[in-house]
Amino acid sequence: MKKLAVLILLCAAFASLAISDATPPKDSQFIFARVQFTMGARWLWSFQEEPWHHDYPFSEDFVLTILREVTGIHAPGDSYKIVQLDSDEIFKYPFLYFSEPGFMELKAKEVTNLREWFNRGGFAVFDDFRMRDMDNLRRQMHDVLPDRAFFRLTQDHPIFNTFYQIDSIEMDPPYYQGQMVPEFWGLNDKDGRLIAVANHNNDLGEFFEWVDKGEMPFQPAAKATRLMVNYLIYGLAH
Repeated sequence: MKKLAVLILLCAAFASLAISDATPPKDSQFIFARVQFTMGARWLWSFQEEPWHHDYPFSEDFVLTILREVTGIHAPGDSYKIVQLDSDEIFKYPFLYFSEPGFMELKAKEVTNLREWFNRGGFAVFDDFRMRDMDNLRRQMHDVLPDRAFFRLTQDHPIFNTFYQIDSIEMDPPYYQGQMVPEFWGLNDKDGRLIAVANHNNDLGEFFEWVDKGEMPFQPAAKATRLMVNYLIYGLAH
């Protein structure tokens, strides 16, 4: 048992050393920044890949391709970056993507960094989490912004009509159909500006990775794509 505990600690330690294997082009007008954050050891029992890394870099490449084609923003397919939450590098990027926040166990430096990043006007998307994972995200974000709370986003929120007009936010998840219903949650700053969206019971990154390979149903994948484009445009414009 002691040897197993040591192995888990070693795996977690080495996992924290992962860095981006991509160097974004200097002339890109937008960088898709994915966040590497501290996690508890629970993920080691469930995944071979670190949860914050899920669908990387295939989902990034897909999103950037769509963004470039439909908006004209100069964002080559390699305009993505992994950033560590405890690093000042996050302040270079106004948009951050978090995968599997249900595994978050943020350290003090990550908490203060993320709070300052939000206070400077950043916009975050939390994706690829389900069921009780939302409770953990609430706890983690309460440490970051103690006076703010998630609220349920409804169809009439401007983020759903920023670029694409999304007539309905009802959709099927990429897996566990019939077992969970996607929900959209928001977080406002003290001035009422939306600063984060949480895709609960959903996984837009999964759609992005597999739709281009013909392994996802088209309609929910298309809606996932429209949602992400809206998130990006809204986050950069507000």
